[in-house]
Amino acid sequence: MVKIILILGLLGGLGMASDATIRQCTACHNDKAPPLSLVYRRYLLLYSAKKRVVERMRAFLIHPSKKRSAMPEGMKNRFNPQKHPAFPSEEAKKAALWLAEKEDPIRRIVMPESPKASETPA
Repeated sequence: MVKIILILGLLGGLGMASDATIRQCTACHNDKAPPLSLVYRRYLLLYSAKKRVVERMRAFLIHPSKKRSAMPEGMKNRFNPQKHPAFPSEEAKKAALWLAEKEDPIRRIVMPESPKASETPA
């Protein structure tokens, strides 16, 4: 049983971006650059499917440019995507997956608890 838990834990960690990558992203996106939640929403509006969002973000993170950026022209001019650091392919994919999981709108939906049978009005 312990082996299974250890293996699942290791496999789960493989899909996550490294802490250094996340710190590098959040260092700018908390202060100077647009918030990561806004960036993800913009990609989601344009590409709608999580898989396509991750692919497009990964493409941008590997080779940052105005052409690959999903942001509106005004933001591209203000924040200049060419100054964005380039990431290795695997780190870019992990970072895009991390953001997609973190900002997934389905995970953010809070369903109200249904009343218990004893609490329903008669």
